[in-house]
Amino acid sequence: MKFSVKLIAAALCAAMLCVPALAAASATGAGAYVPNPQYTVISGTVAHQKDGGLLMSTSTGEPTEDYILWTEGVMILDAVSGEPVDAKSIKDGSTVYAWLGAQTAMTMSLPPQVTPELLLVNVPADYKVPQYDVIVRSDGLTGLGIPNRSGMSVTLSDGMVYQVWQNAQVKPYLTRNRVTYQDLLPGTRVLVWIDDKGQASKVIVFPYEYKGSISLDGYGRLYVNSGAVAEPSTLRRPYGDERLYVPIRAVAEAAGYSVSWDKEFGVTVKDGGEMVFQICPDTDLAHGPAAADRQSLSGPCLIANGITYLEAGDLARLLGMFYGG
Repeated sequence: MKFSVKLIAAALCAAMLCVPALAAASATGAGAYVPNPQYTVISGTVAHQKDGGLLMSTSTGEPTEDYILWTEGVMILDAVSGEPVDAKSIKDGSTVYAWLGAQTAMTMSLPPQVTPELLLVNVPADYKVPQYDVIVRSDGLTGLGIPNRSGMSVTLSDGMVYQVWQNAQVKPYLTRNRVTYQDLLPGTRVLVWIDDKGQASKVIVFPYEYKGSISLDGYGRLYVNSGAVAEPSTLRRPYGDERLYVPIRAVAEAAGYSVSWDKEFGVTVKDGGEMVFQICPDTDLAHGPAAADRQSLSGPCLIANGITYLEAGDLARLLGMFYGG
C-alpha cells in the first residue's frame, strides 16, 4: 500500500515523532546490538538490625525471602528528590529498592547478605520509582516541527529506551559540575525519572568510569566515542555465538592509542608512548599493564588478511573503555 507524502508528513507532525540525528534504527537486525541487563533489582520493607544491617523482607509470590543489606559505602537516595539520605534515617517498615550489580557479592548464609550499589528510600505508595541503570547506546534527537529542540535517545542495559530532551533536568551526583543531555554517553550510570509520556523528566548522572565507549548502532556499525569506525562487514563472529570480534588497530587508534607490530610480541598498543598491552595472534594471553590483573581472555587474538582482531569486550577492558555486550 502506498501513502502520499502529505499524509506521511501530517501523521509525523501529529504524532510529534522524534528523529535520531545519528543513524539509529531499531536494534533487531542481524548483528544488531542487544543489551544485557547489568543490574538486578530487589525491593521490600526493611527493619534495622543491632549489627547495623537492614533486614529486607520481599514478597515475590513465593514464601517471603529475606536479605540482609549492608549500607556502608552504599549510595542511598530519596526516591522522589534524588537527594542523599543517611542510612540511620531509614524508617523501619518502609519500602526500599536495592540495585545489585553483576559483580555484587552475596553470601550463602540465610538470609543472604549483600551490599547493593544503590538504595532508593522514602518511596511513596504507588510511586513510579526511577530507574538506575547503565546507558549502552545514545543517539541524538531532533524534534520534528519544533525549532531548536534537541535531546538524546538513550538505551539502557535492560533494553528500555528513553528520550531525554534538552528541557529535562539533568544534574550530577554529589558535585556542582555542569552536565547536560549531551553527557549521556554509553557507559554512563544514570538514575532516570520517567513522566506519563514515557520521557525522562529528571536524570542524575553518576561519575564516568571509562576512557570512552565502544558500541554498535541498529545497523551493526561499530562506533568508538560516538564516531563510526567500522562497517558490519569488517566485524567477525567466528565462533557462531554472541562474541563479536573487532579490529584492534581501528578501535584503538580511534580511541587515541597508537598501534604497532612487534615481531616477537605481536600487536603493541601504547598510550602516549607508554605500553598498554601486547598480544600475539592465536593466543588468548595479553601482556602489559592493562593485562596485569587478568588471566586468559574470552577468546584468542585472530588475524585475517593482515588485520588483527580481539573480542569486543576483551579489547574494551584492555583499553579501559565501556562495551555493554
